[in-house]
Amino acid sequence: MMRRKCGPRGRGAARLRMGAQDAVVGVERVVSTFVEIAPDEYADAAFNGFNASAGDFDIGNARALMWMAQLAYETHQPSTIQVISGKWSFSSAIPFHKRKTDLNGSFETCGIIAERPDAVILAFAGTDPGVWQNLATDFNARPTANTNTHAGFELAARAAAPEVAQATQISRQSQKPLFITGHSLGAALAALAAKTAVAGGLPPKAIYTFGMPRVGGSQFQASYNASLGNVTYRLVHGIDLVARVPMSSLGFRHVGRLLQCAAGEKFVATQPLSQVGSDEPAFAQQFANIFLRGIDNVLSGRVLSEPGPGTFGPLFRFLPPEIRDHLQDSYYKALTSP
Repeated sequence: MMRRKCGPRGRGAARLRMGAQDAVVGVERVVSTFVEIAPDEYADAAFNGFNASAGDFDIGNARALMWMAQLAYETHQPSTIQVISGKWSFSSAIPFHKRKTDLNGSFETCGIIAERPDAVILAFAGTDPGVWQNLATDFNARPTANTNTHAGFELAARAAAPEVAQATQISRQSQKPLFITGHSLGAALAALAAKTAVAGGLPPKAIYTFGMPRVGGSQFQASYNASLGNVTYRLVHGIDLVARVPMSSLGFRHVGRLLQCAAGEKFVATQPLSQVGSDEPAFAQQFANIFLRGIDNVLSGRVLSEPGPGTFGPLFRFLPPEIRDHLQDSYYKALTSP
C-alpha cells in the first residue's frame, strides 16, 4: 500500500495547533492514503445546513458531521485540515494523534477538536487498513470485566481522555454545545468519548455515528442508553458489514437510535429513527443480504462496486458490497442533498 510522509503545507483560514496533541515523539509519521481524500473532494457547503440548536436528529447535522468524521482521517495531513476547516467557518481545529505498540494492547487514536461560532465538535478517525495498530484494536474484541466494553475500543478511547476533557472545557467556557462524531472505529470511540464527557459533568448535545460496530455488551448498553441513548444517532448504509459486528450472539449490543438507508439511496429526514435499545442490523441476515444484493447487481448489470475518491478510489470497484457500503464516501453521498 502506498504511504507518504506527512507534514504541514500551506495556510488556511482556521487556526491550527499541532505538537502538544501528538503522543508520538521522535518518529517520522507516515500514513496510508487509503482513507484520505484531496481537499478539492470535500464539500465546501457541508456545514450550510448545520443547526447547533436542533433538539433531535437533524439531517443537516448528520451531513455536516459525516464530513467532519471524514476530515478526522486527515490527522496526518494538517494542511488539509487547515484549509477545509477554514472553509467550514471553524475558528480552530486541533488534530490529535495517540499511538501505542505493546504486547498488552496496541492502538492508534486520531481525531480533531474543532470550534466554530455555534458549536464545539470532537471527531474521531476510524480504521485505516494501512495502520496495523487500528486492526489490532478492532480484533481485540473480548469484553472487559469491569465495563463490559470491547477491550480494543476501550484501550484506544482511554488514550483520548485528555482530548475529551479539552473539548468539554472549550464547550463549557464558550457556552457552545458539544457534538461528538466518528465513522467505523471512530464511531465506537465517539460513543466511549461521550460517556467520558458525561462522567466529566458535560453531556454532549448529540452523538452522530456512521457505520458503528457494537461497542459493548448488555451492561454497557444499559448504562450508555440511560444517559445518552436518546441523543445518539446511529446511521447505517446498505449492507455495511462493520455495523453488524461484533455479533449479538457473542453478547454485544448496539446503543442509541438507528437510521438506515438502502445502498445507493439517501438517508431520509422524515424517516423515523428506531427506539432506543434497537440491536439492528442483525449479522444473521447479512448472508441473505449479500446474496440478494449479488442477484440484483447481476440482473441490473452492476457486477462491480462504484469507484471512490482518493488515491485508491478506482480500486474500490473490486471491493465486496458489504465493505464498499461501509466506506466514508458511501455515507456522505447518502447524505448529500437531492
